[in-house]
Amino acid sequence: MAVAPTDVWLEDLISKPLELLKKTINGKEDQQSFYHYLMKHGMYRSSQHAGDIFEKLKEKDIWARFSLYEKKYRRKWNGPSVPIYLFPVQEKRGMFQSSMKKSGVCFKDEIFFFITDQEDPKEYEALFVHEYHHCVRMKKLSKKEDQYTLLDSIIFEGLAENAVREYCGEKYVAPWTKAYEEAELSRFYDKWIEPNLDVKRRSPLHDQLLLGQKSYPNMLGYSSGYRLVQNYLKNQDTSTISLFGKPSSIFLP
Repeated sequence: MAVAPTDVWLEDLISKPLELLKKTINGKEDQQSFYHYLMKHGMYRSSQHAGDIFEKLKEKDIWARFSLYEKKYRRKWNGPSVPIYLFPVQEKRGMFQSSMKKSGVCFKDEIFFFITDQEDPKEYEALFVHEYHHCVRMKKLSKKEDQYTLLDSIIFEGLAENAVREYCGEKYVAPWTKAYEEAELSRFYDKWIEPNLDVKRRSPLHDQLLLGQKSYPNMLGYSSGYRLVQNYLKNQDTSTISLFGKPSSIFLP
C-alpha cells in the first residue's frame, strides 16, 4: 500500500478518528495517545470542519495527486514504499503557523499528511517532498530512533527543506527558513543549539530547541538546520540525492 484509501475510510469514519487510526501501523495499539500526538502535528479535531475540507479534497482528487508524487519521488530517490495517509488539517491551530494549511509527520514505516484545499497545487508537492525526504534519509542512515540527537533532527529538517528548494523552487520553502537574519541566527546557534547538539530526542529539551518552545526563538532548530545545510552547500557541488546518507556531523562548520 502506498497512498492509503483514507478517502474511503473518511466517508464512514470522519467523526471517529480513533477508528481511523486503528487502520494505521503506529495507531494499532493506543489510538487515544497517538491521536493526541497527531493533533499536535495538525490532524483535524472537529469532524464538522474536517467534513468541509474533505469534500473539497475529493473534488480535486488529491489522493491521485499524492499517488503520483509517491511514484515520482520513490523512483527518483530510490526510496522505500511506505503507507501514506491523507487527512484534513486542523486549520485553526498548529505548531507551524496560527492558521495552518498543511502539515505532516513522518515515521520510519508510514507518513501522515494533514491538508486542506490549496490554490497553488505545488504546495502539496512541497509538503510531500519534505516529509518523504525524512523517510528516505531514515532508511539510508539505518539508525535506531533512540540514537537520534538534536543535531540529527535539525539536519533532517534542513536537508528536507533544501530538497523542497531544489525540486519545487525557492518560492515554496517554508517561512522559517527566512525567519532570522544571519547574524541573529548565528548568535542563537552559538548560545543554545551548539552546546546541546548531543541532546537525545527523548529529552524534553530536544523539542524545545527544535521547535522554539518555552522561551526559545520560534522554530529555532529548524532554522538552524537549514542554515547549516545552506552554508555547507556553498562550498560543495552536490545535490539532494548525494546527501541522503551523509552523517549529520559533516554539516557542522
